[in-house]
Amino acid sequence: MSGKRKGEGGRGGDGSRSKRKYVNRPAPSGSRPGMTVGSRGILAYEELGGTWKTRAGGAPAEAADDGGDAGGAPPTDIAAALASEVAELKEPAKQPFRWELVGVNSVVFLEARDKEGPSPTALVQHVCQQAAQTKVNRTKWCNRFYPVEQTCYASMDKIEELAAAVAAQHFPADAAEGIEFAVQYDARAAPPLDRMAVINAFATRIEVNKPHSVNLGAPQKTVLVNVLKSTLGVAVVEQFKELCRFNIRSVAMSDEEREVQRQQQGTAPAAPGAAEAKAKAAARKAAQEQGQQDGQQQQERQQQEEGQQQEQQAEGAVNEDAT
Repeated sequence: MSGKRKGEGGRGGDGSRSKRKYVNRPAPSGSRPGMTVGSRGILAYEELGGTWKTRAGGAPAEAADDGGDAGGAPPTDIAAALASEVAELKEPAKQPFRWELVGVNSVVFLEARDKEGPSPTALVQHVCQQAAQTKVNRTKWCNRFYPVEQTCYASMDKIEELAAAVAAQHFPADAAEGIEFAVQYDARAAPPLDRMAVINAFATRIEVNKPHSVNLGAPQKTVLVNVLKSTLGVAVVEQFKELCRFNIRSVAMSDEEREVQRQQQGTAPAAPGAAEAKAKAAARKAAQEQGQQDGQQQQERQQQEEGQQQEQQAEGAVNEDAT
């Protein structure tokens, strides 16, 4: 018995089976392959330790619509309301959202199927702004949201085509004022793409449409580029850094909680006098560099003077020989 367990352990054994739900895996049979070309929606990143329902294709209970009759005004009778909701759940085509397992740990794709409804970008920004105002996080497992407005196959030729379309739509050449922008890149279980090549594919096409320019510190707009397996998704958003990179848990933190987090991460505000000490250290370093530069210049002058003296002595010796 012990030998059998040991052999299974070498191949993974029970430990392997217990870890299957935490590793990358394909989507369940019968479900769509997650974020597909032509779709739009929201990439939701799960808090580690949480778990999504294994049923694919339907909306989670907490994301279901709060009622409303598919045929008109919401019914007032409780039984009629329940019957209407059950009927709607039985007709997936009428649901405005559909969530898909993508086969990547802690990530799901919430597809926005209503083309006339709010955009994924508007939904994500509204949720994060509401959390920032109320300091209340209304999600249990979700940690971060990334909207996806346009998609393409994750190859450089398709990416360049999509980059040109995004630049023309969001950064027009005839804009009255320039827009300062940044490109945010993220990839999961993706093909071997050159990160900087993808970023430059968007940045160069946007900068061509002057007077737009790059500002990594405080951009007015951020181009979110997410590569998930063989699909690349793009969205152009505002207030990305102000809303904590759409991390809803960080957005909903109070000032006290944020201060505790900074201290735990070692990023607490500098102690009094730290700025002055830093300035003095910088001044000393500058003085040392200046001293080294002066010494080098003095040495070069001495070598130049010695060379001139040697040339004069050589000329004098030649004149003596001539006489």
